[in-house]
Amino acid sequence: MRHLINVFRQPGLSGMPPGLQHLREEVGLSGEHWETSGSTWHTLAGLWLRAEVALGKSGRTDLSFKEIHQSVIPSQWKDWMCAKLMKTDMAPPSDAFGKIFTDYLSGLPVSTLRIGGSVMEEVWSRPGKTGIIGLLLCLFWQAEYSGAGKDWQENITRVESIFKAILAIPEL
Repeated sequence: MRHLINVFRQPGLSGMPPGLQHLREEVGLSGEHWETSGSTWHTLAGLWLRAEVALGKSGRTDLSFKEIHQSVIPSQWKDWMCAKLMKTDMAPPSDAFGKIFTDYLSGLPVSTLRIGGSVMEEVWSRPGKTGIIGLLLCLFWQAEYSGAGKDWQENITRVESIFKAILAIPEL
């Protein structure tokens, strides 16, 4: 019986909220990316999970289509959010996505990355499929389609700061 359990256990980040389980491989939290990405990615994923659970206490829900379209996040991320709300798939981003995502993160107010800062003002500061899981998705896309290089490493650090800022919010 023990052997059968191991056959059906999917390696990857454990403890994901049930509503996000189906996104594990799509955002790099299981499958080949998970197996080859190393401790930096695994540590960031654990931090995301803690922040995701904390944001669950915020009472925020998924963004509406209107809120998504009015946001200033990269268009490919918007398309993904809309596809998830409609329960459809979408084509992967272009190889230019890495630069687009780096520019987006670099353009965030510095206070977004600081403990005690303005992270909760960001449209994606919420749990669920239109929330902070998108930051992991974008990092995964950057690694898969644009090459994980210096920009990716710097973006990992930026996203880590965002997750830590969320976890430092006393009311969460």
